Order: sequence, then C-alpha cells, then structure tokens
Amino acid sequence: MRNKLLLVLLFALMGCKKDAVLIKSGIETRAFGKLTDYRDKPISNLKVKVGEFKITNSGSYIVSYDDYEFIDWVDSTYTNTEGNYDSVFKTSGKGNFYRLFFSERTKEKEPQVIWDPFFIDITESSNDMKYIGKEFEFNTVNLIELYPCQITFKVNLQTFPITPSHNLTYPSNLKNIMGNGTSVQTIYIQKYLKETFNLYRTKNGKIQSTTYEFPASNVEGITYQSITVEESDFKDVE
Repeated sequence: MRNKLLLVLLFALMGCKKDAVLIKSGIETRAFGKLTDYRDKPISNLKVKVGEFKITNSGSYIVSYDDYEFIDWVDSTYTNTEGNYDSVFKTSGKGNFYRLFFSERTKEKEPQVIWDPFFIDITESSNDMKYIGKEFEFNTVNLIELYPCQITFKVNLQTFPITPSHNLTYPSNLKNIMGNGTSVQTIYIQKYLKETFNLYRTKNGKIQSTTYEFPASNVEGITYQSITVEESDFKDVE
C-alpha cells in the first residue's frame, strides 16, 4: 500500500505543471573569461554564444530535457588573440534560464575548431538570479584545438568498403573508401601528440582493422600525410 501511495505521489509531482515564471526584460549580465588548451595556449577566434531558455515544467521536482524550450541567442562574440571573451547580454523577458555555449558542432565538410563544443549553465535552475544582473566568469584550460591534416590514400585491396575512423574527427567528415586508386580525406588533429588513424572492413564475415600512426605535427595549420593501404595491413579484430 505504501509503495502505491509513493507512486501516486510521484506521478502527481511529475504531472504538476505551473505557468513558467519569467525573468523580466532588460537585465544586463556580463559573461567573460579566458579559454586555453591543456598546455596554456590561448584559443583564439572561438565563437561564444549566450542561449536563453524557458523551463516550462517549473512546478515539478523532475525537470527533463523536453522542458527546456529554446527562446533565442541573446548575444555572441569571439575570443581574441589572448583567448579572452567578454559578452554583455540582456534578458528578453521571454526566458528564465541561460547557458553559455563554446564553439558549434560543425556541419559536414566544415572545419572542426576544437574537440568538442560544449556549454556551461549560467543559471543553475529556472529564475536563478545568482549571476543575472551581475557578472559570470568562466575559464578553462582543458580544450583541444584542432588543425586539418589532409591524407592521401593509395589503395590496393580486394574487399570493400573500407571505413575510416579517427578519434578527434567527426564521422560525418569521413567517407567510406569504395574502390582502388587514390583518394583524399581530411581529418582534424591536435599538434602536440602522435596521432593514430584506423581503417575497418568486413571480410568473409569477420571484422578487420588496421592502424596507422603519424608523429606529432607541432604545426598550427594544415599538414599532409600519405598512406598506402594493402591487403596485408588488415588483421582480424579479436
């Protein structure tokens, strides 16, 4: 009986919705900070945006992703050569929750700038006024800045397709290799450490892979690699 009562109470709380209370318009808030990579190099020309949301299920103890209604971008800026950003945004009167977004998930064939775009909440909950009307500072030293690396594949195989994979490159920026010959693809790498690049295929019902390594580029810009892909490179995945 007790468990049934708890379930009834839980569903009642989940279903209890109130009209969202909004933060009044025209309140100015400053968001600022510095962005660097994990070796203290400033990240310049990185887009920073402030998103305004309305939490619509403010009457419930349980707030889900669906309860966050995006209203608009209320400000945007870019980091300067020192990695600093400084933004002053105004509340519109249509929202009650604010997030700071760093970079954007790129579309297919668009250059990747960092791994990986992320956001940080300025407000911890709806109508949280801890920073609204004041200042919000966020700094980070954990970013991975990315640079293009153009790979030329020279392929001499019997079994296709071949699926390329790289841990810092979005799969949407990579295309299957469908036949022999020469092809070119671009991956996105950091500059400090060696890189590994993988190719996968299925042959005779078994998944096979091969791995290629590049030395650290130490270059802030495009680099080039060439890979010759032979049958003997592939091994069965255990």
